[in-house]
Amino acid sequence: MTSELATLRLEPAVVKQVFHDGNVTRHPESCFLDLVVNGQSLRSVAATPGPDLVTELNRPWLPGIPDAVEGFIGRRPSEDLAPGRLALLVCVVDGDLGCGALTTALGLGDTEVSWSDFLWEDGIYDPRPVNQLDQPIIFDRNQYETAFVDAHARVADFPYDELAHHGRRFLWPWQWGWKLPRD
Repeated sequence: MTSELATLRLEPAVVKQVFHDGNVTRHPESCFLDLVVNGQSLRSVAATPGPDLVTELNRPWLPGIPDAVEGFIGRRPSEDLAPGRLALLVCVVDGDLGCGALTTALGLGDTEVSWSDFLWEDGIYDPRPVNQLDQPIIFDRNQYETAFVDAHARVADFPYDELAHHGRRFLWPWQWGWKLPRD
């Protein structure tokens, strides 16, 4: 990535997971909007370590999408990060920064937005620089903010299987029709 003005697009992407829930295996799909900078997915450029990381623009977290968009455009600070930092990629399972996240310093100017000082953070170890992202990425502010305008509606249109994401609903025997045997 270079320090010239970059373009940002939000492209649909899917991450598939496998969870073992007792003797049932679930395969939830997380449909989300990926950050594509100058035609390249930030996920592939950053070469994410460990488990798959996604953006907070993820269908299982639909109620939080407006807050995530406000964070991306600098109107809402992150509660879990240092002031001025933004989580670009978070854990696919729960979005918890403790699982590891790609963060950046968000710079807002009158005509430009910048991402710089890219770090892997997890709240346990000291933040580590991302070698693949050693230069700031600078966007035209209008183009950057326009990329997020319809994010909530786009994410809401993604398919979502609540059972696959939240597991089975266990019932007591009397809830599924079981009755005591007659004497």
